[in-house]
Amino acid sequence: MKFTWNPQKFDKVKAAHKVDFEKLQDIFADPFAIEFVDEEHSTDQEIRFAIIGLTAEYGLVYLVFTETTETELHFITARKAENWMVKQYDENRSRD
Repeated sequence: MKFTWNPQKFDKVKAAHKVDFEKLQDIFADPFAIEFVDEEHSTDQEIRFAIIGLTAEYGLVYLVFTETTETELHFITARKAENWMVKQYDENRSRD
């Protein structure tokens, strides 16, 4: 899988949320990750997805992305998980 992002957005996310897109790719390997369509920010032209999952570098993270092609994901924004996200993740993990 190839991962891409806008360089200007990368800088903004890194400065504001202290996460680096390059260090989030392992989020997709988390078997307990929660992935869903970001209906609020999706349009007819672009479906956005969000994932809450564990990363080696930052712990639990919330990442928004689009599927550009079958083999490419484009990262839009990310941040460390907020309390409600942690709760959802923990509930999902305890179901296993």
